[in-house]
Amino acid sequence: GMVGSLVFASTCGRKFDANVKAWRLFADLINNVGLFLDMLAPLAGRYFLFVVCCATVCKAMCGVAAGATKAALTGHFALRNNAADVQAKESS
Repeated sequence: GMVGSLVFASTCGRKFDANVKAWRLFADLINNVGLFLDMLAPLAGRYFLFVVCCATVCKAMCGVAAGATKAALTGHFALRNNAADVQAKESS
């Protein structure tokens, strides 16, 4: 997972500012793929470890993309210089 997130961040890191909404959507979709692979893993038989590793990489990619776009989206919703207030409400 850690290696996957490092590789993903190094290859796509500069692209996150270009289209924040698309990257946030990507984060949600890749997280769903990871969760789906987690559910399928018990059925994978001898490929169990491979499927679980792919699921972990997908969820790591989600964390990188979601974290990278979070600041831009918080700034968008903080219309009155209240980024801390927006972030606190998003976290609760």
